[in-house]
Amino acid sequence: MKKSISSTILYIGFLFLIIPKPTYAADYGLAISPPLLRVHIKPGKSITQVFKLENLSQSEKTLVAGIVPFTDADELGNPILNPKANTPWISYFSLANSNITLDKPFTIKSGSSEQLILSLSIPEAAPSRDIYATLLVATYNNSIDNDFMGTSVSGIIGANMLITVNSQAFPDTILRIEDFKPQQGSFIKIGNIYFADSISPLTFSAIVSNQGSYLAETKGVFRVTARNKPVHLEGILPVNVIGNSRRQLLNTKGNAFEYSPSLTNTGLHRLSLEIQTDNSSTTGSIEIFFFPLKLTIGLIISLLIIATTVKFTTKTPQKNP
Repeated sequence: MKKSISSTILYIGFLFLIIPKPTYAADYGLAISPPLLRVHIKPGKSITQVFKLENLSQSEKTLVAGIVPFTDADELGNPILNPKANTPWISYFSLANSNITLDKPFTIKSGSSEQLILSLSIPEAAPSRDIYATLLVATYNNSIDNDFMGTSVSGIIGANMLITVNSQAFPDTILRIEDFKPQQGSFIKIGNIYFADSISPLTFSAIVSNQGSYLAETKGVFRVTARNKPVHLEGILPVNVIGNSRRQLLNTKGNAFEYSPSLTNTGLHRLSLEIQTDNSSTTGSIEIFFFPLKLTIGLIISLLIIATTVKFTTKTPQKNP
């Protein structure tokens, strides 16, 4: 009898293991446009910007919108938000919507959209400075459903705002090009000059540093010059560099800068990155001496092999006594 009961319990437990419970996927989708806003405004002035917020999910969403400041960004331009920061210019922002207020929940039906009318008013006595903030929209839920089983899904979306408060249209800032060097390829460095193979492509990396307090944009060109004549030109991807930050420089395709020399491209070459913006300019350069490095090494090895072969084949054999 006990054996029969034990077998029944094991059988029921086995059924629980092999019969999975149904799971339900929670959908989530939000879109906001424009994703980036760059503004120049004078003290004492006001502007209004409309942001379109779309609910792409299949259910109604409760959301809350707020202004989150940031002062730093990584080398790819991603802002480092600081939700706990308490800055006085937060009060410059407000929503002009009749039914939506900052930091208070609102709902958007499935497949519909809502316009967030953001108002920015700068006091007359406001100091000249850059304001970096993100209009952050997050899902909101303050209730607990005791019957819910599973994992809830939440999300955050935001639009970055780069705002310059100044009476001057483009206040001066300071840009510097740093760490400009070959990244991949056949090269060696002796002193301040790079020596590279003339038939191997080279890729280059560089960083632009904004040491000033105002925003700048990386408009410029990557130039290769030989004997005072340009032999290669490539555009620099325009990106915003906030004050007191660093940003990686890339070509217009979003890749590292590249130069593919040929056998005719020998001798000393000057490679430069030239940035010209409305409020700053900078140039960084390196020198590379191109020569057929791989062909030279191959020729030397071939000559050594030939010389060694000839030496052993022409050696006079010793006669036996």
